[in-house]
Amino acid sequence: MTSNTEAGASAARTEPAGRAEAAEIAVTEGPTPARRDASLPMRVLSAVIFLPLLVLAARVGGVAWLIFTLLVVGVALREFYQMMESKGLAPHWKSGTFAALLLPIGAYLRLGTGRTAEWNLGGLLTVLIAAILLAELRRGAGKQAVANIAATLLGVFYIGWFGSHIGLLRELPRPWSLPYALGASFALLPFFLAWICDTAAYAVGLAFGRTPLMPEVSPKKSVEGAVAGLLAAIGAAFVARAWFAPYLTAVDAAVLGTLVGVLGQLGDLVESLLKRDAATKDTSRLIPGHGGVLDRFDSVFFAAPVVAYYLILRVLP
Repeated sequence: MTSNTEAGASAARTEPAGRAEAAEIAVTEGPTPARRDASLPMRVLSAVIFLPLLVLAARVGGVAWLIFTLLVVGVALREFYQMMESKGLAPHWKSGTFAALLLPIGAYLRLGTGRTAEWNLGGLLTVLIAAILLAELRRGAGKQAVANIAATLLGVFYIGWFGSHIGLLRELPRPWSLPYALGASFALLPFFLAWICDTAAYAVGLAFGRTPLMPEVSPKKSVEGAVAGLLAAIGAAFVARAWFAPYLTAVDAAVLGTLVGVLGQLGDLVESLLKRDAATKDTSRLIPGHGGVLDRFDSVFFAAPVVAYYLILRVLP
């Protein structure tokens, strides 16, 4: 039988807990206060320094843009392989990096001769895949042979193949005998669309985000931010059409903006998925305020192929 003293003590213990739960519910259901990002000044400073260099490299084109593409692919791939190593895997980073860097070089040389067909891709991939398999064979029998090979090849195709389209876009005028300077517009278009999409999604999500988009993958991303990013990408495509991409019709701008607005954000989520699996917040600290190269270019890796194939299939013919 419970005494009055014990009952009173029990009530005293449960009442604060009930108030705490009610307060927690109230906070959860109430308006989400605007969050502050301490890294914002460094983000802005990095953009102020990097963007003029990006535009300059695109205008120069040729070997300068190829070197930029190789740096992006090489550093991003190294960050990716380090993530895989943090999971206990042992990707063949030397073989994988060599294979991945050959893809932008192949695209540069192929378009430099006026070709658009993947005439050298089959032979190249055959050699690269065989080299990676043989590299694992040299290690002998192991429990993670399949995982090591898979991680290496994933890096080659995810970073190397997607990233090769950054270089491909700059050389795209050659097969159609267009002015070479037009390639700067082609090359900058995925950056312009993807990064405006990223910025809008980040800013709106930070200020007004309440509905989680994929909390198990990226808890800070919100539906509100994603919608804002999509609308911003469409708007950016129309701005690009009026500013530096007059070859886009109004329909092209709407379609391409939508494609990049969706797929660019999916690319961001894919990288978040990989980082969460590897228990990593940033792939590196190379770019102040942004993290690593892969953190900054994840959406561009998805946007560049979309822009390239849309131009080839819809605009250039």
